[in-house]
Amino acid sequence: MFLLLNPTSFLSVLITIITLISSIASQPAYTYPFCSDPQNITENASYTSNLSALLSSLSSKASLNSFYADSSNGIYSLYLCRGDVPSNTCQTCINNATQEIQRQCASNGTAIIWYDECMLRYSNKNFHGVYQTYPRLFMWNNENTTSPDEQNFGALRLIYTLIEDVPYTDMMFGTNQSASHDGSQNRYALTQCSRDINSSDCSSCLGILRDAVTKCCQAKRGWRIFAPSCSLRYEEYPFYQLPSVPSTPVPVPSAQVPEPVPGESNTKTWLVRN
Repeated sequence: MFLLLNPTSFLSVLITIITLISSIASQPAYTYPFCSDPQNITENASYTSNLSALLSSLSSKASLNSFYADSSNGIYSLYLCRGDVPSNTCQTCINNATQEIQRQCASNGTAIIWYDECMLRYSNKNFHGVYQTYPRLFMWNNENTTSPDEQNFGALRLIYTLIEDVPYTDMMFGTNQSASHDGSQNRYALTQCSRDINSSDCSSCLGILRDAVTKCCQAKRGWRIFAPSCSLRYEEYPFYQLPSVPSTPVPVPSAQVPEPVPGESNTKTWLVRN
């Protein structure tokens, strides 16, 4: 059966479809939340409202800043958008993150949520200025490289170069790409650190994740690792945009390293708490 539309109706339907596709495309790519340190909300009714107010204030900052850290009423928070995304994408991602993290983790004293385009975290302990590599979220392509029993030196070479440079850039963010000698295989990599930590800690954080790659998923054709203070990603297709204009880092105080918690894993997506 065929549905016949006059030109005006057809145009209206076409605009609706394009608008829907555009709306879907603009949504951030959701990955995973991690909630810990359960709170007794009944005994501490103000915690939820204080958290909501703090996260709302972060969301309002995302149109102007790709990174921001703040604290209020004993709750510490921070967001970081990927260094290549435009401000409207950053704000959309943080808006979604603030809503989703409250929906899933509002009764927890500590939480972090990762998207491809941004990361948001909060805690009732001061984590500002302290680099952390746990919990970790691993994601990888199901397909292996053509030589899965050998190290992917092409991928590791890109990552090594970025780890040498990124910690000393203003945004602590960088991308790199290369092609094979015959041009048949393109490679793309990205590294980023949270800008509340210093260059030395950024370098250490990225180095730890790089070592983790060689043990978990370097035989895969694509992978990414998210940690609270840094992240790595490698793919055989372009997934990033040109870097945006650097934002001025927001100064935050240092703190003691929080205690890590036990680990768990599954298949394609693997969350490691410790």
